[in-house]
Amino acid sequence: MAPNLQTETNKPICVSDSFHFSSFYWRESNASLAGLNSSNGHDSDDSDDIKTSRKERGISIDSSEAGSVMMGEGESAVFRPLTVANPDRVKLKFYSKVLGDNSTFIHYGKWDGLDTEQPGAYGRASEAMTDYMFKISMGLLPHRAESSDFRYVDLGSGTGASAIHLTNRHSLQIAQATCVNLCHEQNMEAKGRIDELDLTSKINVVDATFDETPCPSNHYDLAFSQDAFIHAISKEKAYKEAYRITKPGGAFVFCDLVCGNDPDLTVQELATFAEKNRINDWLNPSQIIKTCVDAGWLDVRFTDLSTDLRISFQLMLKKVTFVLEHGDTGSSSSRVLLMNYRDSICRRITQIERGVFLWGVFQARKPVFMDLAVKPPVEFVKTNHLIVDTDVKDKENVVVVDILKKMDKETVEALPKTVELIITMSAGLDHIDLDACEARGIAVKNSGRDAITSHVVQYCLSFIIIGLRDALNQLSLPFPSKGWNLNWNCEGKPLTSSTIAVIGLGHIAKALIEEIRKIAPDARIIYNTRTRDVDFESKHNLHYVSDVKELAAECDVLVPMCALTKQTEHLINKEVIAHLKPEAGIINMSRGKVVDTAALQEALEHKAIKYAILDTTFPEPLPKEHPLWSLDNCFIFPHYATNTMAVREALVSEIEPIIADHYGLGHSDERRKAEEKALRYDLAVAHRLTAKYGMDMLVWNHISARYRTGCLITPGRKMWGLMNPEDLVYSSSNITADVIHDAVYSARPDIKAIIHLHTPAATAISCLEEGFQPITQDGAYFYGKVANYDWDGLSDDASEGPAIAAAIKAVEGCNTLLMHNHGFVCFGPSVRHAWVLAYYFEKCCEIQLRVMQSGGKLRRPNKAVMQKAAEDSYLPEFAPGVCEWDALCEEITFD
Repeated sequence: MAPNLQTETNKPICVSDSFHFSSFYWRESNASLAGLNSSNGHDSDDSDDIKTSRKERGISIDSSEAGSVMMGEGESAVFRPLTVANPDRVKLKFYSKVLGDNSTFIHYGKWDGLDTEQPGAYGRASEAMTDYMFKISMGLLPHRAESSDFRYVDLGSGTGASAIHLTNRHSLQIAQATCVNLCHEQNMEAKGRIDELDLTSKINVVDATFDETPCPSNHYDLAFSQDAFIHAISKEKAYKEAYRITKPGGAFVFCDLVCGNDPDLTVQELATFAEKNRINDWLNPSQIIKTCVDAGWLDVRFTDLSTDLRISFQLMLKKVTFVLEHGDTGSSSSRVLLMNYRDSICRRITQIERGVFLWGVFQARKPVFMDLAVKPPVEFVKTNHLIVDTDVKDKENVVVVDILKKMDKETVEALPKTVELIITMSAGLDHIDLDACEARGIAVKNSGRDAITSHVVQYCLSFIIIGLRDALNQLSLPFPSKGWNLNWNCEGKPLTSSTIAVIGLGHIAKALIEEIRKIAPDARIIYNTRTRDVDFESKHNLHYVSDVKELAAECDVLVPMCALTKQTEHLINKEVIAHLKPEAGIINMSRGKVVDTAALQEALEHKAIKYAILDTTFPEPLPKEHPLWSLDNCFIFPHYATNTMAVREALVSEIEPIIADHYGLGHSDERRKAEEKALRYDLAVAHRLTAKYGMDMLVWNHISARYRTGCLITPGRKMWGLMNPEDLVYSSSNITADVIHDAVYSARPDIKAIIHLHTPAATAISCLEEGFQPITQDGAYFYGKVANYDWDGLSDDASEGPAIAAAIKAVEGCNTLLMHNHGFVCFGPSVRHAWVLAYYFEKCCEIQLRVMQSGGKLRRPNKAVMQKAAEDSYLPEFAPGVCEWDALCEEITFD
């Protein structure tokens, strides 16, 4: 059927698209295309802008300005028009009706896997292009892929279709989208749709040019643009503005038409093309890359998508040709126009094939500027070019300090507004005012943390053992000249039968406890901390003591391992020390001020405790005349726990990885590879377990898991019992898999893994009118959590996706979709969760069938009891996969 352009009005409008196709009149009359007429009878390359009649606007018209056009019978004259208020609305309406899909997307499209014959194909291709570009963006910003405060700006946003699409699709991730666009009428249309879709809290529309926006500096994770910069008067100015408003480490992704770079093309030909199409700053890809770099961007790359552009033009050509051959074009002049229109498209296709112009995507990253505010203990070697050293005021984003650099409130507040991260080359943070940093939104991180932890733990553990054995008091003790033998003993106690008291349960304290447990599993370890950790306590057989005095009274050695804060200053005071047993000791590996020096001195002088081993003191260093130096039961070390070259090297070498991880520079490759490896392993195990337990269907069905902006999924054409981690793919060869999985992920952004099966019992249940009934304890996992979907034939049509999504959304918090006469889908926050749910769902279906086969009267569980059981089933210790998965993994081995 030919597109229907019939409308209720009779307004002649001239539509001119100086680059894309041609200029033409479009009269919305009772004839389908009866009002279409060429504006000047020649090629679009030198056509006027969109115009509307002065007569319509009540403006008098001089006869010299007025010009009648060729008219069909009964048609009135159409005067030479002037510019309309909203030409793009007219253009959008015309394209939409000619293409027959009524889409709000008129951007060029990405055609991978799309059928151009399907209705609405052009609009779907445009959406696919938006998704493709956003996927590139998230590939550049993997650390922000699962955030909930992602902000991006769309420069030259048109009617806001891309922003609306992305905000809907990534609703949990995108917190703010800003549409910057010059055309007020387009912006009003965008605001109307945004308001209609209740997205006003997330999408902001700004009337402005994309080269001079009111947006704040360093604000957006991503600067994004589709087919807009071709209109820029100065591309350098536009790229610089995008740089200004993007966060350090942020991304810049845009697609655009660009000048061709084929050596067979003459400079004159390219210049003529730009002049006829009124294109300023007509640059080829290499020149655009250089302009981006001059604007400050790094890692600028171009991906040529001209093949997709050609398909877009070919589809338009096909549609226009169809109208010419089969549609009611009304007057002869309208037919002439459409023929000119068709010829113009043909020229564009020829120009694409000759390389006169290209179309593609540019991507870039904004660098991060680092200020080494102190001299590092070893040479800092930078390998990531996205991290730039600077000592320029108001430019730095990262400040690197050490423990001697005091970052008090005044210093933090005086830092430039551009600073977002402080890295300290130390284990402690007491030299930094963390409250002031939090108020400024500045993150604080330690470098060398693992090396520091390892060294402190080894150092402290050795002192615990030496202190318990009273070894330090044996130093320089002369051997008796007579009577000495191996039976000579000194007082001391083994670690295995001692009580160790640890104050604090931070990273180092936990590591110390783990090491003690390795060599002394029977030692009694007691602890005190502001926030009790029941899981760690249970795992390592610890005993929590809420009062520090009681803790001191029970121990053989007291080890403060807490940070120095206002609450922990002099935590080990006179009263606490008084509760220690005479044979007990203190080992201080935290900050000196945690222990009251005067109270400790008094206790040691009076032999109230046996010893103190101090790696830190207050003041530090102790004055030479301080009494603690002269006490034979006080052993002072020069803050030596981390004093090795290995630690010094780690303090410096980890600066760059911390910056890269914080800003997603270099994609945090090692962590990303580890995440993908673990995910592939779980997916492969899930496939093999499905086969092992007889739940597979040869090579059919599918399991997927979200990974970054896409998902890893079953490859197809491989037996599940032979599935290996490397076999999982990023897209399936099975369209059914794509339809079902895309629908579930789109309906539930919180879902991270999906398993779709046709197991015997569950499929049988899917054929029953009453469907699944949770009638057992195991069924509590599914009580009130099963959605239903009526079978609509093979899931091989993308249009089925919204129906599947709607079925899932209809049951809040559901974890299973029963697809009637088909099979089922289970989904959850992890592969293990989804697979174990699927296993139990099949088992519950088996039980339901057996009960039905028995012929007995069904006894349904009490609803209140079932509801409580359902709630208990999702307690952290009982959630699907928590207890079962590790044991299941032991059943699977990979060659």
